[in-house]
Amino acid sequence: MEDSSTKIDVEKLISYSDDLVRVLKDKRDIHSFSQCLDHFNSLSSSCNADFNEVQALLQDYQKKIEECKQKTEQARSEISADAELDLLQGELEEELKKEQFLEEELR
Repeated sequence: MEDSSTKIDVEKLISYSDDLVRVLKDKRDIHSFSQCLDHFNSLSSSCNADFNEVQALLQDYQKKIEECKQKTEQARSEISADAELDLLQGELEEELKKEQFLEEELR
């Protein structure tokens, strides 16, 4: 039994090898294969160039997003500081009015 299955596998291998030899003997097939390989290499190179360009653009946009986030945070902190100053100014004016009112009452 084992000899027949091995024999079948060897026969399939020989058949496959014969087919491969016939394909490789045909110069048109080799030429077509060479052209396909050239096109593949060209396409691969083009894809790599596009990938590198897109990656550079992505990094540039990520930088710009970070800069915008930092500017936004800075503006928020300035707004908070301005709002706090306005609040303190209002409290100061209120206290000054109270002081004037108390001075007038004391007179």
